[in-house]
Amino acid sequence: MNRATHRILFTLVLLGLTQVVIRAQSGITRYVRFSQGDSVSYGIIEGGTVRELDGDFLLGARPTGKTFALSDVRLEIPLDPMKVSKVLGVALNSNLPEGPPLHVRHPRFFAKMPTSLNRHEGGVELPPEAMNLNFEGELVIIIGKKGRHISVEDAEEHIFGYSVGNDFSENTWYKELAQLKEPTRLISKGTDTWACLGPVIAKGVDWRDLYIEVRLNGDVVAQGRTKYMRNNVRQLVSYISRYMTLLPGDVIYTGTVAPPVLPGKRNEMQAGDVMEVEIEDIGLLRNKIIAMKAP
Repeated sequence: MNRATHRILFTLVLLGLTQVVIRAQSGITRYVRFSQGDSVSYGIIEGGTVRELDGDFLLGARPTGKTFALSDVRLEIPLDPMKVSKVLGVALNSNLPEGPPLHVRHPRFFAKMPTSLNRHEGGVELPPEAMNLNFEGELVIIIGKKGRHISVEDAEEHIFGYSVGNDFSENTWYKELAQLKEPTRLISKGTDTWACLGPVIAKGVDWRDLYIEVRLNGDVVAQGRTKYMRNNVRQLVSYISRYMTLLPGDVIYTGTVAPPVLPGKRNEMQAGDVMEVEIEDIGLLRNKIIAMKAP
């Protein structure tokens, strides 16, 4: 299936215009969290409808028998941020396709915050003092089973599914070169709205070679494949679990594609920019950059 066909299929899934899409991608279940009025529920997307569940899908919820038209609900962050223990990310985790493969013994993990999580179509706040806010489109792991000292071989038993992510970062602040004259590395990654998460958690996805495309105002500015990860999904889960207990609902951003921006393309965000990240077999994440109020 080519890239253009995938884009059409993802769009149809989100708009709920066809049931052929779900049948064409057998074995994948797409879990969501949705609102209708003041009510927030969990569900499963099936074609143009959402099948309601009687609770959190991470806890084994079952269908209630109620269904809603996808066009009549609002898709929220698929996890309740108040129940998320950790939001982790990995820097510099992709090899260049034309370069030699490199495995890093100690992947460069960092922390974002549960309050950083942001929904599909949510606004990404751009502080007036930020001069280098960058996008980072990537695959996201959602942990489904508690574990510590997880082996590489057992890692997938602890993964519930996968989503689409955009890890926004103020990369000048991240380097902390100006020290006390600018915000810390914590703020450069952990600011509210800077951990955008796709509306769907896809279970049953083969993560090993998925195409990732990042678009700025409709223009392709980065692209890559998950097979070029320096540390793959299994290795990342195993590594970090040696140092900290992973809990259901933990979120791991696996690192942006390399190069993070194509030659001649801009990656410094401006208010009004629309960012899209799309991952094969999972879906689409879209967000708009908005101005943060001045201090």
